[in-house]
Amino acid sequence: MDSREKLERQRLKAEKQRQEDIALTKVLYWIVGAVVLEFLLLMTQKYFINFTVDEFGINLAVAIASAIKVVTFAGIIAGVAVLVLARARWKKGKQGVFFWAVGLFLILLGVYSALVWQFNATGVEFLIFANVVFAVLAFVYYIYQTEFFAVAVTCAAGMLGIYIRFAGSSGIRTYVALGLMVVVLVVVAAVAAAAQHGEGALTLKDKKIELLPKTANYILIYVSCALMAVVLIASLIIGTGVGEMVYYAVPTAWVLIMAVYYTVKLM
Repeated sequence: MDSREKLERQRLKAEKQRQEDIALTKVLYWIVGAVVLEFLLLMTQKYFINFTVDEFGINLAVAIASAIKVVTFAGIIAGVAVLVLARARWKKGKQGVFFWAVGLFLILLGVYSALVWQFNATGVEFLIFANVVFAVLAFVYYIYQTEFFAVAVTCAAGMLGIYIRFAGSSGIRTYVALGLMVVVLVVVAAVAAAAQHGEGALTLKDKKIELLPKTANYILIYVSCALMAVVLIASLIIGTGVGEMVYYAVPTAWVLIMAVYYTVKLM
């Protein structure tokens, strides 16, 4: 092996290490952001939803209610402004994920506040559950293969749909939310089919986007979509006739099986 080949190998190794460091940094940002949001949600549940009926508790709940309305708009506006700044820095060649992370966190803070504002106790309870799901999805996206992320998205849609089905009041909002989860499954299947047709790539406006590897196992993605759709439909038709935890067991077991499969593929 001559010196040129050695230098090239060292360069590739250094670039791989740099990409891994960036991915790890993004995962850490997601974890920290998710923990902070989860803490705020738990505090909101304790002091705004389940407030104590005394002067201090009532005044604190009223103050939180006012703060939630302000944070809804301020968070989204500030988040968009920070993302614009991050994009301007990126165009100038300044790398780094801090501003992107802060911008996304502020937007999520605003969106979470809006959901709490509109849905109160139901919104808080759903977000406490959904926030953990989103954090796990972020971890999968940066650590595992893209095809496993697609599978994880379908399982997340199934889990969230099941939660909505049994935590809601079976009103129109519940059915609309379940419909959105089904739409997510359809979109994942459609994107996978388009990528399969393009040998792992999508073509948008004459631009080729590498989405999945050519060796991707598309069957597992389609099976995941179909399985989660069946679970959601069964939860609507059968309801609690077979026990609520049975529905949760299906996406949980499937995503764990897939995690083992794709972990082995990483080795």
